[in-house]
Parts: sequence; structure tokens; C-alpha cells
Amino acid sequence: MVTQKGAQQKKINEWLGIKNETEDQYALMEDEDDLPHHEERTWYVGKINRTQAEEMLNSKRDDTFLIHESSQWGCYACSVVVDSDTKHCVIYLSATGLGFAEPYNLYGSLKELVLHYQHTSLLQHNDTVTITLAHPIASLASPL
Repeated sequence: MVTQKGAQQKKINEWLGIKNETEDQYALMEDEDDLPHHEERTWYVGKINRTQAEEMLNSKRDDTFLIHESSQWGCYACSVVVDSDTKHCVIYLSATGLGFAEPYNLYGSLKELVLHYQHTSLLQHNDTVTITLAHPIASLASPL
């Protein structure tokens, strides 16, 4: 089936000449919502420390996040705004992949991890982080 090969339903409908405005609008919204998460430059900021991450996230809305190198060798850190405060979670690299804790270190890349937690709460890994990775730090160019 074509959809299993990665083609979007919207494109398939275009090829077949099917017009569904409601579906097209939803597909466009979904594409726009997902786009920043697919671009590593919108959330990966490289080698910064915890204080710098907190400064970058200061005054940002809840669920805004960034990922940077951790002070722990071979690890990354996810810093995210929760109730107007910045929380930090270590992202571990193990033989099975990247993740916040075993046995959830299943992701082959930071991008895969971010795409998963875009819609899944971090609560299972940290009781104080009850949100998702909804807003990449660099995708907030225009204020709400």
C-alpha cells in the first residue's frame, strides 16, 4: 500500500484528484505542527550548561524545550519548562538506544526521541515533568 511507503494521504488524494477541504486543512495543520520537531536545529543547542539552558528557557511557555550535551559524559540533557520553571532530564545512551531510563532507551536518534515525546508525557520518567515536548525553543520566533 502506498501509505505504508511514507506517502501522505494528502498527496495520494491529490494524485487521485480527490478534494476534501476539511481533511486538507487538518493535514496542513498537522504538517505545520510537526515541522519544527523534525528540524534538529529548532531544539538541539549543543554544548551549554544547565544555567545557560535555564536562561534560554526563561519566560517561555510551558512545554517549551531544548536538548543539549549533558555534563555527564556520553549523555544529553533535555531542559523543559514546567509550570513556569525549568526542569532537566538526562537522556542516556545505552546499547539499545537513547532514552530517559531503562528499559525505555529505545530511540535510534535524538530526533526519534523528540518526535515520540512530542505527543507522550514525560511523567513516566519524572513525577515533576507532566508535560510533552510540544514547543522547540527555536520555533517560537513569534510571540503568541
